[in-house]
Amino acid sequence: MNFTDVVTPVLQHATLRPNHPAFVFEDETITYGELADSSRRTATALLTAGVRKGERVAVLTPNRPEIFSIYLGLAMIGATIVPVNPEYAAHEIRYILGHSDARMIVCAAEQTEKLTIATDGLQIAPMIRDFEDLLIEAGDADPYTGPQIGILQDLVLLCYTSGTTSLPKGVAANHRNELASALAYSGMMAISPHDRVLVTLPITFSYGFHAASYVAMLSGATVLLEPRFHPRLALEAIETLRPTVFLGVPTMYAMMADVAAKSERRYDISSLRLAAASGAALNEQIVADCEKHLGLIVRPYYAMTEVRPIFSFDLRQSSEPPKGSVGKLIAPTEARLVDENGDEVNEGQVGELFVRGPSFSGAYYNDPERTALAMKNGWFRTGDLVSRDDSGNYFIVGRTSDQIISGGANISPLEVEDALLCHPGIASAAVVGCPDPVFGQIVKAVIVKADPALQEEEVIAHCQRHIADYKVPRQIEFMDVLPTAPSGKVLKSELV
Repeated sequence: MNFTDVVTPVLQHATLRPNHPAFVFEDETITYGELADSSRRTATALLTAGVRKGERVAVLTPNRPEIFSIYLGLAMIGATIVPVNPEYAAHEIRYILGHSDARMIVCAAEQTEKLTIATDGLQIAPMIRDFEDLLIEAGDADPYTGPQIGILQDLVLLCYTSGTTSLPKGVAANHRNELASALAYSGMMAISPHDRVLVTLPITFSYGFHAASYVAMLSGATVLLEPRFHPRLALEAIETLRPTVFLGVPTMYAMMADVAAKSERRYDISSLRLAAASGAALNEQIVADCEKHLGLIVRPYYAMTEVRPIFSFDLRQSSEPPKGSVGKLIAPTEARLVDENGDEVNEGQVGELFVRGPSFSGAYYNDPERTALAMKNGWFRTGDLVSRDDSGNYFIVGRTSDQIISGGANISPLEVEDALLCHPGIASAAVVGCPDPVFGQIVKAVIVKADPALQEEEVIAHCQRHIADYKVPRQIEFMDVLPTAPSGKVLKSELV
């Protein structure tokens, strides 16, 4: 198979509907015809810059529609995009660049200084290209018509996600994985060319990149892309841009409901036929607040970066899932709930969730040890504790690990602890997630001082220099000693 086979599901809309809007960003509209042309020109510019089949190109920039021209251009030449969160600290970026062995990194101008620090010390430093300069070069390049070298087995997307260890894991997806996932999402949400999908999620994360944006493109819908999320601006965008679909994490909906509750006017969100939430547990208070203050019914669904989607609502049914449920299993994903002995549990009982499906390659990128821990007989171990009722509705009840999910972002407690412990005034530290009505969980650090004069403000400032802002502890507690079990393990359950 050649590249036309793997990019056609998106670019065929350029032939069928060349004037149909693919993206609306700020005051600019990009049609599918223009997207196809810019993608082919970007492929030529990337080849001219030295990128070849099988290589990785990292992209470090805020939300921009041109990121997808890079994505499709890389697909045409058989290369891989590696989205990187611009909020990451230099050492976090360094790990991703080194682990992915990125050939090039395309960045916004304001990220250049951070990247200079991030690439310092790398055995093989990637080329650093300014985002705007690449766009200019692509605009001047001839459309790519070279060898058709991209195939379904090519690695096309490499997303790094935090887990329960200190280092992020690379979730690798080839074209087959991406298409299988996107087709499942598209069917689940009944996306069509008539839809306008508002995307305020960061597209450096899988949720914003794939579930929100790529799925819309695959279906020929219009992506209404915003630079970032702000609750009031999101509500105003719904009023003025008239989207039909909005996807977000529960925190976003909580903030929007709060803005509406405090506003003297009623926001017009009548254009929305679907508002979906994922990335963290959607609690009943957020659902109730959205319905009360916005007149909005928020539907939950459950997915992971590795396997997507897994559980969801069903638009073909008029009845809603029971309260607290994330819906039913979405084909072609399969699921098992097992006890600690590996035996499947009965309906109504809680078991650890194992899943498998064509959306996951079955391995973390260049990481056989953590792949072995995550996979068992071809099934992916999610770490989530789940129950199922006799109607096939699933309920997430907890985690087997201490991973923190705050505002839809996965945070490794060990990574935050590592940042804390490099401060000379901290003797020991433990990090936990505490319940929060808006964010689901917030990061709490419990610290034993080495320096009696150490203050909370200094701890926060230290963390801000070493980790991304969303990982910085929002609560800090000082203790004389951390509670431990006889084995010496810190009893984190006592710290929440």
